[in-house]
Amino acid sequence: MITIDIAVTEPTQVAEARRSVVQAAQEAGFDETAVGQAALVATELGTNLLKHGGGGRLLVGVAGSVLEILALDKGPGMADVDACMADGYSTAGTPGNGLGAVRRLAKEVHVASWPGRGTAVFARLCPGAAGPQEGEGGFSIQVPKPGEQACGDGWAMHEDDGGRTVFVVDGLGHGTEAAVAANAAIAQFRRSAGGSVTDIVQAVHQGMRHTRGGAVAVARIEWESATVAFAGLGNIAAAVLTPQGQVRRMVSHNGTAGHNARKIQAFDYPCGEGILVMHTDGIGTGWKPDDYPALARLHPMLLAGILYRDFSRGRDDATVVACRTGRP
Repeated sequence: MITIDIAVTEPTQVAEARRSVVQAAQEAGFDETAVGQAALVATELGTNLLKHGGGGRLLVGVAGSVLEILALDKGPGMADVDACMADGYSTAGTPGNGLGAVRRLAKEVHVASWPGRGTAVFARLCPGAAGPQEGEGGFSIQVPKPGEQACGDGWAMHEDDGGRTVFVVDGLGHGTEAAVAANAAIAQFRRSAGGSVTDIVQAVHQGMRHTRGGAVAVARIEWESATVAFAGLGNIAAAVLTPQGQVRRMVSHNGTAGHNARKIQAFDYPCGEGILVMHTDGIGTGWKPDDYPALARLHPMLLAGILYRDFSRGRDDATVVACRTGRP
């Protein structure tokens, strides 16, 4: 889960990004060699943001023993991603080792770029020979409002033989009290995760009564029927993107979990082999798949990163969760 967002608009901020990556790698249990490799990846990605993207953002997080790094820019983009990934290729008069070095050092590297619409690079690193597996679980960005230490958003996931249940909460407001509400909601979700989406929302509504409340949503992916059941209170946005580029946006009812829940209702949506994306209102809802060709075919974290890059409001906590809807 990515939780740190660092602006990289001038050279000294590359060093700041590298320090954050080193600290995250140490928290993930990396040895000295692996920490050094993570630092090199951060340096290459940060430098690329300046040289090729005109500046951008480097996002960092830890998922278990995996270090996740996401570089986002709004620069000129790449017409040929494969060529840019090769050692020796450069458009800035440099040796051209940036993305090639990242590919060698990371266990996974995924890139999305469109001419005139910028670039997103997602790298995953982990110590040892075993690497993270493509398609596992959900991928998320969860960043507090600028100036706040605590994030009032949260998310969790439950998986069983029949499918995957994804839960997102946005505690009312932001800061510490919003985080208290979000944590209470997540704790209740974990106790109720085996129920239907309406039962889960009802249980979370009751479990948040001692807090300031918030918006909540639950999506249950059923692998056998290739459908998603969705129920929500408040303004958590959710949609399924199909491989054909269609977007099916989901319906949530008005209300505040913990205080006002006049109607809790589930809706079913076909999903196939697509991507489920859910986000809090720190991310705008005006995104359209047509603006990003082949968006639904990207790695889920790239999709999350692009929505964060282009639609983050910058004045609230912001969370985006994305996962594949097909059976693992």
